[in-house]
Amino acid sequence: MGRTSPNSGDDEVGAWVARAPAVPSEWFVRESSLHGVTHTQRVHIHAQRLADELGWTQADTGLLLAAALWHDIGRTNDDVDPGHGALSAARAADLRLPRDLAPDDAAAVLFAIRFHSLSDASARDQAARWRDAGAPGGARRLAEPERALSILWLLKDADALDRVRLAPWEAADPRQLRHDETRRLMDFAARLYARLD
Repeated sequence: MGRTSPNSGDDEVGAWVARAPAVPSEWFVRESSLHGVTHTQRVHIHAQRLADELGWTQADTGLLLAAALWHDIGRTNDDVDPGHGALSAARAADLRLPRDLAPDDAAAVLFAIRFHSLSDASARDQAARWRDAGAPGGARRLAEPERALSILWLLKDADALDRVRLAPWEAADPRQLRHDETRRLMDFAARLYARLD
């Protein structure tokens, strides 16, 4: 997309900010400036944009956006915390947030939330386990593990785009992003953060 004026980038950001969802602060275990409401809104915007650019179906986009909304609600700190995905999935289930989703869809969303803070290799291993044996604690097994992984990969990319809020050495590494579309949005992520902080 070519820019027609110096302000057209600001217009683009403004149009996406207008699509930011309301995020209830009471969903979160604790208030956080790093992983709270505005971070969630930015990740949701990145997820919307990536799903649009990749031509995702409305159904899969809806699952991705649910995962984006709930991915950090169980965080208990702002440190590196590989376990916060599991806490956030449990919190979403406890709050009955996925209640309107079909059971297989809810399982895919909760899987993406649970593993968004772990390595891709761990997530792929877990997808195979959840397909065959079901999730820990008797949770529903994954009917479509590749669909759940697709949601997870895009959630992880959307979340990584918002690393612009961290120290420069903690910014997203373009080589670790899973989609070319994500790499192209890194400048947009910086402009979005400047607008929605």
